[in-house]
Amino acid sequence: MKQPDNPFWPQKSILHPVPPREPYVPVRCVRSTLTREEQRAIDRVIVKKYQIPLNVLMEHAGLAVADISSYVAGATTTPIHIFAGRGNNGGDAYVCARLMHSRGFSVTVWDCFPGVEHTGVVGVMREAAGLLGIRILPAEEFDAQKLRSGVSRMIDEKVSGIPCVIVDGIIGTGYEFTRPLPPSLQKITKKIEEAHIRGARVVSIDIPTGVDSDTAEADPYAVAADCTVTFILPKFGITRGKGRELSGQIRIFPLGLPVNFADVALGPPR
Repeated sequence: MKQPDNPFWPQKSILHPVPPREPYVPVRCVRSTLTREEQRAIDRVIVKKYQIPLNVLMEHAGLAVADISSYVAGATTTPIHIFAGRGNNGGDAYVCARLMHSRGFSVTVWDCFPGVEHTGVVGVMREAAGLLGIRILPAEEFDAQKLRSGVSRMIDEKVSGIPCVIVDGIIGTGYEFTRPLPPSLQKITKKIEEAHIRGARVVSIDIPTGVDSDTAEADPYAVAADCTVTFILPKFGITRGKGRELSGQIRIFPLGLPVNFADVALGPPR
């Protein structure tokens, strides 16, 4: 038997060194959070460098919100009330409405900017939802007093239902604490909180409306969510302080991108 074929022959020696290993490249994200400007920079890289259209990202985001909302609802008999803004956050909300409608849920979209022309991809998503027969009503008409706790959904005789699931897609990372929510939106968020007190479950898209993504400061009328569905990485404002308190459970979705995409797009953090 040749010495190299001998199983007892030492594998590590000067004559038979161990071949060098390839350098380990961690898959885990180096960054843990994103600021407002970092998120905007990533969006630009996705669209311009990687040629992924905004409507594709919006579909992924809306699907993530729909999956979480379906889980929270528990059954298709639970009404879904979606509050939509006029920005990309609102576009995600309209996609969620269309997908929830296709799953058999009773969906109502509450337009937080009625009378304002919705342009671009957001306008397309809004029109698609309307053409499918989804009700789109002014948010000021939402009446939390009409919610009846415990009768909208019955899983079995021992588990009572919740009155509804509310999806907060009003304002995302665009909110800044230095600019308070306008009175029209304060009235809407107050209605959402009233419904929350009456037993509704609230799911926020990316970040609760009224929470500053850079400072974690929150408007006095900010939405209090049971769950926040955020994308790529959590925004800094939902990881600490008042912002963390208002965000509830945080669920992160990569939008069909690699888990370390933030580092790929922005480079290692300084």
